[in-house]
Amino acid sequence: MPDVVVGHIEDPESLKAVFTEFERHHPGIRMGMGHFEDDDSELATEYGGVRYIWIDQGAGEVFLDSGYRTQEGDGERLPAIYVSDRCDDENWSILQTLAENLDTLHERIRPPVEGILDRIAERTLVGDIANEIWLMEESGVSREQWSSRPKVRRTFELLLENYSTFGWSTKQTSSFEPIQAGDQLTVLDDEPIRVRGKFSYWWIENTNIFMTHLTTVRRLRYLRDTAGGCNTSTDAFRRLTMTWHCNTATADEDDGINTVNSHVVNITAQSSRTHYHPAIPVGGGKPQHEIYLALNPSAYSLNTYGRDSYLHVFPNLTNLADHQQIPLTPGAVVYIPPDTGHRAVDAFVNVVTLPGFKPHNEVDLDAQIKETTDGSVPYNE
Repeated sequence: MPDVVVGHIEDPESLKAVFTEFERHHPGIRMGMGHFEDDDSELATEYGGVRYIWIDQGAGEVFLDSGYRTQEGDGERLPAIYVSDRCDDENWSILQTLAENLDTLHERIRPPVEGILDRIAERTLVGDIANEIWLMEESGVSREQWSSRPKVRRTFELLLENYSTFGWSTKQTSSFEPIQAGDQLTVLDDEPIRVRGKFSYWWIENTNIFMTHLTTVRRLRYLRDTAGGCNTSTDAFRRLTMTWHCNTATADEDDGINTVNSHVVNITAQSSRTHYHPAIPVGGGKPQHEIYLALNPSAYSLNTYGRDSYLHVFPNLTNLADHQQIPLTPGAVVYIPPDTGHRAVDAFVNVVTLPGFKPHNEVDLDAQIKETTDGSVPYNE
């Protein structure tokens, strides 16, 4: 099993061990960091694959052509140079049926459905609803119980087939647009992207693929806060730049189109839970590895009241008294393998996971820590 490895973006020597361990367990996938400073240049792939880039600190601008398509806009509204798609008849019928039958939905299914319906304005729906689909799949409620009405259950089947077609907007004018810490860029081998500014960044390049369902940029300010996962509080800062796409598995690939996921989240001590992702994942596919990239909360004016940020790590699930506490200062990177207990506390982080945030693939540890250590190591009551 791989080890937990820690580095910092300002200490290149410390990063070598992180990247080496990462690449040892992910054949064909490379990881690194970089600094960009230019008035107008390009970010490109280096190994002929798909490169995912996350800005660590600094700011800049990305050039997006007229006709660029995005599923952003359910946080802050997109600029007026974007026009949102009107729902076609089939998708509009799906939304109407769900809206008219909320009283038939299981209590765990209703909140994510309401989260979808909240995005509607007139006959448009803005934003990526993949997270709401994930929440329904993660709910523990079988699809047969999502609604008490057969008609609505059939509507859910259509929603699961169509959800990636919802929420798109199209840019009408070519221009540069701002990017900042926490934002994500995606570069294809034959499509470098124009950028300008001054920023440092992390990158992962997957040479096993040459195309992706992801768009060029996902900007945190244009993404809604969605409670769940590491932060279930009602006022969570949790914005999903790249979430799990359900219902895409094939006979050859249990994980479907998912290779990398990420989200930026403010994890408070009160809402965080100690957990691990099993080496033999629920539902099959590749085991879930995670990377924590610590961001500066001041970039989004988050008031952390001077609290220290850190990560509790439990590398030995058979001995939970074996405990490490790792500081999560801005610029820190922590590689977390499967079967490793972990809990971030008062941390503002970009959580990157390969192949992604797999539904049902998280095992809670807090009760076990309390019982087996008599509370001698940290846990969340």
